[in-house]
Amino acid sequence: MKNNSLIIMIAIVFAVTIAAALIIRLCFLDKYTEEKVPKEEITAASEDVNEESTKEPEDIISEEVKENYAGAEDAVVELVERTTIEGNGEFETVYDRYTVSEVNFTDKTDVTKDYHEALANSDGEIGDGTEISFREAFDMSYIGLDGWKLYEELIKQCGFSTDFNDVTFDEESHDLTGQNLYVYNGKNEVIDKLLWDETYDAILDSKVCYQLTADDKMPEYFSATVSYKYHEQVITKSLYLSVSIVSGKEG
Repeated sequence: MKNNSLIIMIAIVFAVTIAAALIIRLCFLDKYTEEKVPKEEITAASEDVNEESTKEPEDIISEEVKENYAGAEDAVVELVERTTIEGNGEFETVYDRYTVSEVNFTDKTDVTKDYHEALANSDGEIGDGTEISFREAFDMSYIGLDGWKLYEELIKQCGFSTDFNDVTFDEESHDLTGQNLYVYNGKNEVIDKLLWDETYDAILDSKVCYQLTADDKMPEYFSATVSYKYHEQVITKSLYLSVSIVSGKEG
């Protein structure tokens, strides 16, 4: 992949991760300012929810989209993990992982690079990164997998649920940014992975979601954020995953 394409891709991921962090912070602050709802309104709302729950849920991802991914010739995988530390009037962001991989299913080859050190040592200019193996980057292999199976395995490997229908549309973030974010209702292992080996006094907030594309209804990226307090610091850890195909059965 050419350097300019990677720079554009990295810039997009920067924007997405920053936007996600802002949304999490706004939702966290708003949580404590909600007004109490009268009991009769809660009862009425519950009845409406019960009526909605009887409807057959529509699958988020169509079979056509799955087939297109399964027939992909190439895929681009982006994985970003970062830590933000706030405290004593200071703000610091560290990229723990920043990996971009281009996989060719036909030739069974890949070009996988780690950029987190290049970002830490750069003055606005992103270098070529360090080439590493796909297994080293994602702790799995793509050999024997098609585009759709790789998509599913990477999601599970990172700790996200593959039940794309057990979600709630995030109206607040949509009003703020126009994004189509869907928040998982159940627990996702990705939060436990982010907190692994971390020491904290209290968990402040967490959110696991995906951004849905407007056209083909495919999760464009997955993100997870958890904020916790340790002494006088507020630490936020986040993870971003994107798997996109470059070409498929329909070109």
